[in-house]
Amino acid sequence: MHPGLKKLLLITTIVALLLIYFFFDARKGGFPECPFHLLTGWFCPGCGSQRALSSLLHGNVVEAMHNNILMVLFLPLLLYSAFVHLRYDGARRMKLWYNPFFVKIVLAAVVCFWIFRNIPHRPFSILAPLN
Repeated sequence: MHPGLKKLLLITTIVALLLIYFFFDARKGGFPECPFHLLTGWFCPGCGSQRALSSLLHGNVVEAMHNNILMVLFLPLLLYSAFVHLRYDGARRMKLWYNPFFVKIVLAAVVCFWIFRNIPHRPFSILAPLN
């Protein structure tokens, strides 16, 4: 696939998804629920991400952080990584993503977040997404 077409397709997909999450507000329901939560009753690390993204798009950062603080904190890094990938046609990679120490830190953060948000006592219960 031509690199220019690949960029255009990626940008179009991202814009379309952002428009969907803006106009069809995930905070009001209507989007698929987490299968892990439906089966176990526990929250996975991604639970609340759709509502958090919708909250961010509507300018409500505090509500987004209540729904999934991990996603909100990692979003700038992901956006920067996407920018670098698009800007340099994937030829230039972010060395941070390929650093074994960084990968271990991210994995540890995700696992700790997963465990802590399922503890039903304060202060951990504030990590659970809003209903």
